Amino acid sequence: MPGLLLASIQRFDLSTGISEAGWNALHSNAARANLVLPHAEKVFGRQKFTPKIDATEQLWLAYSQPGTSDISLMLSCTEGPLGKYPLFIIPTIPIADFTPELIESSMEALCSALLGEPGFRKERVFSIFSVEIITEAFALTWERLTGISRIKKPYYSAYFSVCTESTLIRQERPPRLSEDMVFESRLAVEQDADDIAVLCREFAAPPDPFTLSEEKAGKEARLLIANKSVWVLEIKKRKEGPGNEKPEIATIVAATRKSEGIATISKVYTPKKWRGKGCAEILVRHACIELLQKYKEIVLYVGVELGSAKKVYGRVGFQGLDDESPLSERWLEIGFDQDKVELGHW
Repeated sequence: MPGLLLASIQRFDLSTGISEAGWNALHSNAARANLVLPHAEKVFGRQKFTPKIDATEQLWLAYSQPGTSDISLMLSCTEGPLGKYPLFIIPTIPIADFTPELIESSMEALCSALLGEPGFRKERVFSIFSVEIITEAFALTWERLTGISRIKKPYYSAYFSVCTESTLIRQERPPRLSEDMVFESRLAVEQDADDIAVLCREFAAPPDPFTLSEEKAGKEARLLIANKSVWVLEIKKRKEGPGNEKPEIATIVAATRKSEGIATISKVYTPKKWRGKGCAEILVRHACIELLQKYKEIVLYVGVELGSAKKVYGRVGFQGLDDESPLSERWLEIGFDQDKVELGHW
């Protein structure tokens, strides 16, 4: 039986490259594939990234239903500049087509293929992120085959939301600042690196399992700036004077995953001092306006429990932010016993 299951799996790595069918499956589902496609393009030199990704752990598995060559799922087990990524599984057919039998057989095949990889260590799989039903099925199968327990409380439960030129709400709400303060939304520059590093580290602070050291936060900030992937909302006194404090960054917005037609906002963070003043909405809208000059869709994952954040993104024009929306699609990240795995970062 395992041999029959593995027969429906194609594997790709740095030496083999990704097949034309694999690239087509990703490009045909570019919005959902935002977790996999941009990274693969950087690894194989299909898009510019500073510096070149030289991590060697890059593996992709494509699942096709037995008897067909059509790819239904793409799994990535890859590594970026800051460490190893979670497993990502991208559906490349409609979610409604995933019958219980298909989900069970595909998860068994993918888990068996991973465990059959020469030199693969089960401790590498610290979490899985995909559409809710696939994440849950993979976690159960992986737990059964490896004996590594899944953590009952998900790391992340989110709505997959999208903003386009037709849904974008351009009308700007003024920030709730004192009269002597002014703001500016702009792309970050090198001089912002130290301040952005502090905010990146705060964004990843506990209870987030993927914390950043001061060194890695600094590296992330420099990468974001070098690749023109982070915007800042800067606030300062209206009239500069000798006693004035230096300008402060009140919010950052990062869009680190981009492919043809699709950009993904991967980080939005406002420190406590500036929350409740409309800063995030202003900067997210500003970033979206700039991104939509080049990309057709902007993807954003929004935590299911983050009511205020969903309102902010809804006012900008993101769709699919609740279960009632016809575009609603829930994604889930489940972690595995941290005493038995090696945590990465994303």
